[in-house]
Amino acid sequence: MPERIRRAQCSTRHTAIATLVLTLAPTFAVQAEENIAQNAGDMIRNSTFNLNFRPRYEHVRDVAFPHHATAGTLRSRATWTSARWDGWEFLIEGDNVTYISSENFNNTENGKTNYPVIADPDYSEINRGQLSYAREQGLITVGRQRINFDDQRFIGGVAWRQNEQTYDALRTEWAFSETFSVDYFYSWNVNRIFGPDGADADIQGPVNALDLHFKINPNHKLTGFIYSLDFHDQEQFASATFGFDWAADFECYRWHLRAATQNDIGGNPIDYTAEYYNAEIGSKPLQKYKFAGHVGTEWLTGDGEWAFQTPLATLHKFQGYDDKFLTTPADGIRDYYVGGSVVVSGIKIAATLHKFYSDRDSREYGNELDLVATYAITKNIGLLAKYATYDADTFSSDTDKFWLQFELKF
Repeated sequence: MPERIRRAQCSTRHTAIATLVLTLAPTFAVQAEENIAQNAGDMIRNSTFNLNFRPRYEHVRDVAFPHHATAGTLRSRATWTSARWDGWEFLIEGDNVTYISSENFNNTENGKTNYPVIADPDYSEINRGQLSYAREQGLITVGRQRINFDDQRFIGGVAWRQNEQTYDALRTEWAFSETFSVDYFYSWNVNRIFGPDGADADIQGPVNALDLHFKINPNHKLTGFIYSLDFHDQEQFASATFGFDWAADFECYRWHLRAATQNDIGGNPIDYTAEYYNAEIGSKPLQKYKFAGHVGTEWLTGDGEWAFQTPLATLHKFQGYDDKFLTTPADGIRDYYVGGSVVVSGIKIAATLHKFYSDRDSREYGNELDLVATYAITKNIGLLAKYATYDADTFSSDTDKFWLQFELKF
């Protein structure tokens, strides 16, 4: 058999061996850390300090506004992490966003409502400040922290925006066996992307989130989840969500199925029940250009008054980069999408096409094309270019967005 054909074939045997190795490996990466202190003083002496700079240009053309929006922003981040001693570790991280161009955009705080929104207020704040305790079975973290559950469809950090969404929370990640683990957090305040001084800077009220992970076999993973968002602010988003995610990962392809139901709780003035469904199948990167493709659909139901909502998700990652559906329309949404990616000369190029319909009455909302290219100049310097165009039919307005971004890590 020619060598090039052998390389292209999928090997189930190799997949099983690789998965077995991963299964027997320590569950939490902290066990492999090299920065372990021998005494309390070494926590400071052996600490690390990292810098990250992310300049970005963003341009928005939305036909609903008389002006285009342009923003040049620079996010600067400094992170200090102690060495870990007897399981304990401290981390503190500060962020600053500075404007490096004229302020011709609505940053959600400056009152420039004649411009489209670019939600990057200028600010300085403590992004993370946390204490963690690690054992062989897991990790407990308390304080202001980054939390990303699974693919961030329901709980995420919105790291795409210059101000990250973080959680003032207590989190426990614990593995009870090689096949069963739990991830739970209680949050009393969510620090949103709108900066520390904006009207929507925080959402207060208890959030309880629980993921139960079951490894059925080397290729299949089942996750059950319960999310209770009992917000005291923006009470229309107070909800309880129950669901599951079934994911399968093989050498040549992957797929997942996800379903959930949601209802109002607490002080939510809207009495509703809604459902969520998602199915996706995709190929894994193959051959010289590492081509990968995927196709899927995602439904968030609505009854004309309210719909299934995911206010803590990394929403920019889903339903198009133009961010037209950050709040699910009252008639719900059905998103049919197909995409693919290739790597050419070290540049990863990806494209995704979305077709949007209402869940109620199946009206055509519009369609969107998303393009993104990323390139690692060095291990510490990355370049990104991204473009999104939304063609409106019965929902919102025609919109084009373009981003150019560098990221420097030290």
